[in-house]
Amino acid sequence: MAEDLLTRLGKRISKLRKARGWTQAEMAEKIGIDRSFLADVERGKRNVSVLNLELIAHGFKISLSQLFSRL
Repeated sequence: MAEDLLTRLGKRISKLRKARGWTQAEMAEKIGIDRSFLADVERGKRNVSVLNLELIAHGFKISLSQLFSRL
């Protein structure tokens, strides 16, 4: 169940990133995280901390609740 949530969250982040036309490297640089970490998040391979989720949401200029919507 937790893996399913991580996979859905990763797909959501990837979709939002691609909708903005950003590469993983561009997004990672914008929010101050490593590109390989972002790649793992998008693949559902990382259990992301709330602090990193806040960085990601802030990078998209959305709230945490918006990030989690439609999961």
